[in-house]
Amino acid sequence: MRVIAYILVLEAIINKPSMINEYENTLRTIIITFLGSEDSVDYKVSSDRIEKWKEKREIESKKNNGLNFETRILYYADFYDLKTIVIKYWELFIKVFHDKKRFEVFFSELENFRNTISHGRNLTLSQESLLKGIVLDLKNQITVFHNKNEMKEDFFIRIVKINDNLGNIWEQGNRRPNPTLRVGDEYELLIEATDPKGRNIKYKIFTLDDFKIEQESNRFNFKITNSLVDPRTTLYVVAFTPESEYKNETATSIDLIILPK
Repeated sequence: MRVIAYILVLEAIINKPSMINEYENTLRTIIITFLGSEDSVDYKVSSDRIEKWKEKREIESKKNNGLNFETRILYYADFYDLKTIVIKYWELFIKVFHDKKRFEVFFSELENFRNTISHGRNLTLSQESLLKGIVLDLKNQITVFHNKNEMKEDFFIRIVKINDNLGNIWEQGNRRPNPTLRVGDEYELLIEATDPKGRNIKYKIFTLDDFKIEQESNRFNFKITNSLVDPRTTLYVVAFTPESEYKNETATSIDLIILPK
């Protein structure tokens, strides 16, 4: 019984911050959907704020020896910056949130919960229930928005971005890099895919030869072998939802230069 009680307490400690992170990152996704993720985007915040974001990104990169899988500047914005962006672009975000006062009240509640937890204090039962409700409400607002503006993106999975451990990024609309690797190198890919229905995603990478890895994790680690040596090795990247009632799969490719050892 003590073990079960400990697990339940541990889950509660873990789940509350994760729900706040879920709200925060869902909000970032909405902002990026409407405004974009490039450094050049005008988020209508001060230049000082942008510099702070860049400093945080640089610190994160140095902590990881120059490798940073998340390079989108908005992911280094502070929580309250997100509210500033939504309010200043309200004519766009009204399509999702509808009621400005309601959005501000819910955001303020999340901000209070976030501060409470960050200072090591526990939420009350009613606060926990409200937190869950606000996070679910945000997801429902997105669903309603999609249902009113149905496009193929509302039904099918898509690959948003691919990063590797060399600092390369494959993202729609950006120049596609062609990294050079050698036999024996450890190579890592992080695939960011999204499914509008929230279904479980599986991932697969393969070449037209014998190389193939399929897994549930979106992070691939593998060693470059002789079988991959080629001045242009095409690596196919696939994301799919195996439990969907219709074929729901998307694929892209990246070109690598593989040199012998």
